[in-house]
Amino acid sequence: MNIVVVDKKDVLLKTDNSTLVVDTQKVPFRLIDTLIIIGKTSLKTTDIIKLTADKIDILLLSYNYKNASIITSTLRKLPELKLRQYNKATTLPLPIAKNILSKKINFHIEHLREHEIDIDFTPYTHKISDATDLDSLLGIEGSFSRLYFEHYFSFFPKSLHKSKSSKRPPLDPLNAMLSLNYTIFYNLISIRLMAYGFEPGIGFLHRPFRSHNALASDMLELIRADINAYVYDIFTKRIIVQSDFTNRGGVYLKYEGRKKLWSHFRELSSMLESKIDEGIKELRSAL
Repeated sequence: MNIVVVDKKDVLLKTDNSTLVVDTQKVPFRLIDTLIIIGKTSLKTTDIIKLTADKIDILLLSYNYKNASIITSTLRKLPELKLRQYNKATTLPLPIAKNILSKKINFHIEHLREHEIDIDFTPYTHKISDATDLDSLLGIEGSFSRLYFEHYFSFFPKSLHKSKSSKRPPLDPLNAMLSLNYTIFYNLISIRLMAYGFEPGIGFLHRPFRSHNALASDMLELIRADINAYVYDIFTKRIIVQSDFTNRGGVYLKYEGRKKLWSHFRELSSMLESKIDEGIKELRSAL
């Protein structure tokens, strides 16, 4: 993914022919797949049309990442794919859901092993195989996630977390970092799914609900362990520290902290691009 992040106060953002102008910096359209804009900025309708006409997707995020909007022109109709997706999700979702959950648990166990914590995957294999409905699978996922995060939180000093997961809002710096990255990749995956022709609102492990892109949440499960490992590195290398966060109805990364983050984020997105595409292509083959 060629991602350009615009996260700057009072930024001048416009297009000039086939170039994005960010204050005095210029980025050719050919070097951009996705433009992420955080916080308040001005972008004219004519500029948005130029960007999307050049197949550049735009992700708009509020500073606390509670709200997000996607602007894309890369939608592929592919009604036959959407019909197959709908039919499989309503008649036979379990095989795909089981595959997603098995991979998620396996990837997370591999991450824990990097920290010399060994969990046997075999019992989970049997539980997933024996599950007869989605509620059973979600119960397995929930119990494993609690176990995983008990270990994961132990990797960090107590000053960074409250020993439990929290979101909407995140209540500590560690959950704030996890929430920020989960949110961004959930939306990037949504864009990717639409580009492939999927309906992102129809999932297999996750159920459709209002504006939730359930299929994006399904695909996010395949890279959560990678995101968790990345967050661990960010804190361990002190790229981000506790003073980079603020508590404003929840704990969030300050603007100055986010500025330090983006170059490392681009490395992560480049690394995960092939894994996301591989998961989407495998899903298409399963329909």
